[in-house]
Amino acid sequence: MRQYLLQKSKFNDFISKVMDNNDVIAPVEAKKEKLVSKSFFKKINSAEEISVKKKTYHPVKSFFFDPKEVLFKFDGNKIIDAKISLKTRVFFGVRRCDLNGIYHQDIVFLDEKTQVDPYYKARRDASILIGYHCKSGDDYCFCNSFELKDFFDLMFYEKDNTYGIEVGSEKGQKFISNFQEFFDETENAITDADKIIKNKKKLKTTDIKDKYDSKDWEKGADKCLACGACNFLCPNCHCFTIEDDINFDLKTGERIRKPASCQLKHFTRVAGDHIFRDNKLARFKHRIYHQIQYFKDRHDIVFCTGCGRCIEGCPARIDWVDDIINKM
Repeated sequence: MRQYLLQKSKFNDFISKVMDNNDVIAPVEAKKEKLVSKSFFKKINSAEEISVKKKTYHPVKSFFFDPKEVLFKFDGNKIIDAKISLKTRVFFGVRRCDLNGIYHQDIVFLDEKTQVDPYYKARRDASILIGYHCKSGDDYCFCNSFELKDFFDLMFYEKDNTYGIEVGSEKGQKFISNFQEFFDETENAITDADKIIKNKKKLKTTDIKDKYDSKDWEKGADKCLACGACNFLCPNCHCFTIEDDINFDLKTGERIRKPASCQLKHFTRVAGDHIFRDNKLARFKHRIYHQIQYFKDRHDIVFCTGCGRCIEGCPARIDWVDDIINKM
């Protein structure tokens, strides 16, 4: 793929130009007076809002899953399909862990062998993914434990006075062409040294098939509050529940999809009030096995991307990497 350079002195002008006809979504630091006190992605109004000092506390996935997705409305026997109309959205500053999270969601929601999810597809089709390469992770990152994909439209690598840019898709190349005045094409913008990521943590193995009955899982389950923070902060988790919201006339309403968590007891409740995973130990193991083993068994790729948000955001600070799997 082709490579380019962007002078840092031109960056703000570049983002401003992109914002003329696109929504730009980028990482920002939360203001202290706001209730949200952690970094997150938002639609920005100026380039000065962007902060790429560290990965965001909240993942980017919320822009691909509506917290209250109306699948369709109904009026008696009439079904009214929901329609999504989106302006082109340019995501800037997405770390490799989040990019691979989107890649894993594509596997699930854009699978033509099963059924393409039209709501997810509409959001993906309207999105351009511009990554920002981490040189080093924080205290929770362990992305080097996995073979993460080069999955992006463009990837920015920070240098002294410039950004080296790697093109990862035809969509990315077309985007470069639309803003050609800001970029200088070169053959050596990015070296192997630029692609190195340093982590403090490392998961020793991704083969845990024979560890399911280990007593060590109780170390985490006993501390777990079953709050679901790990699921909602994960860039990969995508489980949902579906509800019918019926109006008082009992004839009209809408079917809604909402994000859900496998750590909540009611998640596996079925008719007859049976709960398949009714204890915390079963739910705790299920989440880790899905991340490390189950998804790999089905799709030949580890689901977890090593961002460490589940550890950082856990109220009980359960470190399933160092304190559980690595010690097994």
